Amino acid sequence: MYPREIIEEVRSANDIADVIGSYVPLKKRGGSYFGLCPFHNEKTPSFSVLSDRQMYHCFGCGAGGNVISFIMQIENYDFIDALKYLADRVHFMLPAKQNPGYDKQLRERDILRKIHKDAAYFYCNCLSSEEGFAVQQYLSNRGIVLRKRFGLGYSRDKWDGVYKELTSKGYKREDLLKSGLIIKNKERYYDRFRNRLMFPIMDIDAHVVGFGGRVLGEGEPKYLNSPETKLFNKSRQLYGIHAARKARIKEIILVEGYMDVLSLHQAGFPQTVGVLGTALTPEHSRLLKKINCESVIIFFDRDAAGIKATLRAIPVLLEAGFKVKCLQVTEDVKDPDEYLQKYGNLHFKALLENALSNYVFRINLLADEHDLKNTEGRISFTQEAAVIIAGIENAIEAEVIVMETSALSGISAEAIYKEVEKLRSPLYTNMQAPRDRRLAQRRNVNGEKGVTDARKGILSILFENPLIALKIKEYLSPEEMGGGLAAELLDIAYKNGENNISQSPANVITLFETIEEQKEAAELLRENFIYDNKTALEKALNEMWRITKKAALNESLAKTEESGEIDLRRVQNLGMAIRDLEKTYITV
Repeated sequence: MYPREIIEEVRSANDIADVIGSYVPLKKRGGSYFGLCPFHNEKTPSFSVLSDRQMYHCFGCGAGGNVISFIMQIENYDFIDALKYLADRVHFMLPAKQNPGYDKQLRERDILRKIHKDAAYFYCNCLSSEEGFAVQQYLSNRGIVLRKRFGLGYSRDKWDGVYKELTSKGYKREDLLKSGLIIKNKERYYDRFRNRLMFPIMDIDAHVVGFGGRVLGEGEPKYLNSPETKLFNKSRQLYGIHAARKARIKEIILVEGYMDVLSLHQAGFPQTVGVLGTALTPEHSRLLKKINCESVIIFFDRDAAGIKATLRAIPVLLEAGFKVKCLQVTEDVKDPDEYLQKYGNLHFKALLENALSNYVFRINLLADEHDLKNTEGRISFTQEAAVIIAGIENAIEAEVIVMETSALSGISAEAIYKEVEKLRSPLYTNMQAPRDRRLAQRRNVNGEKGVTDARKGILSILFENPLIALKIKEYLSPEEMGGGLAAELLDIAYKNGENNISQSPANVITLFETIEEQKEAAELLRENFIYDNKTALEKALNEMWRITKKAALNESLAKTEESGEIDLRRVQNLGMAIRDLEKTYITV
């Protein structure tokens, strides 16, 4: 939304050592500063700040980026909010957005936020009044005392309670309709929520963006959420995310209901968030990334719908890169709230510590679905379990689960391994989900010795010496960088070369708006490779070129040999080409 020149001006005005030094005590060593990393627990400083390159890097957890990345990560801000924070810090006036409709959108969102804030206060006051006494008793009976922390309220059993309150504050009817709190039927305006316990739904910054209401007494639906508005979309919000953000715990507990979240927070588990009566989405995953979550423990209801929702959530979270565990409880409780009331905090803490990996959880469910007393059931169970095991990257975890599957089915671990290897064959790999395919491709390229340093060297040199990019473009395509961000960076470097534009690493990092991309870019551009009489560039280029070409030739050779129709001349030619690579040296 801001010109690139403005972003770079704000970044340049904020010295990274000064900004980070206000959060982390730093000690200077040579041209760098060191301190304890604020993003993971450590006793020996492994967090470095490079003043000359205006970047930071943690050798312990891998965090890295420029000053904007740091503010995004430490404050859990998005890119624009981090930029505004840094602009305010140096008293820099950001220009108005160039999008003509942007100011109008801001005003609309601001009005909706004020409406929701005033409605939340009104519902809170109603809960504290005599009319809310029955709801107060209900919360007391459920053991809920976190009324103020979560802003719980009560919508009175009247048609126009909040409508009269909000119109008395001067809000226009059309804005009240846009908020979703008011409904119009012909010429009559009335409240959407009536005689309900009200749960304000807050975004990551603790702004009220919607409400959930639980019916008191008879009535349907039992739970009612705000409709979708410019502030609220239940597929992009998680109940309790504002409180979980403050907890700064990297392992999040994911539950279904409002009361589950309240009960767990009250029991001392502030890292709990809840889905809002909808399936978990990639947008939810991105929200969890914003609070630096690394692992998710799913604890949905025990019923069939809860198990189905768990199985749907697992691949969404794995795709986003989270470690995923599941809680499996006894059949005499249906949800987390009931479990806490029946067994207490200590039992729940033990339950958390023994959470099952999502692989074990899924295989246990498979075991329940099959009759393991007959041959057909054991075979079917083992084949389906092998599909799950084939997706496990950690070899030790895979072996443990193979042994457990073998014990359940009575089929040897050796036979299960053979089935898993068959599923991991190149033919199967081509049919895998996109994430698995990307991981496989990344392992194939990154596993080659020297390729990582070569990739870093090429990118570092080209960004600071753009004209050299024109010399090597004919030898190395972006696709040959191994995919991912490295390919994108090389393409940018080539475009810079065409326009004779040089960029510092800190400036390049700002081209990306997510903290994950900034971290990856920082890792690729962190080291300072000096272009010294062409030697460094040629060494990096030849290493990269040789490895990628060799990989392509080897793949072609393997396909030829596996086809069953051997062309000896083609095999010989490919073999000679592979050997010739070792003799080839590119000069620029």
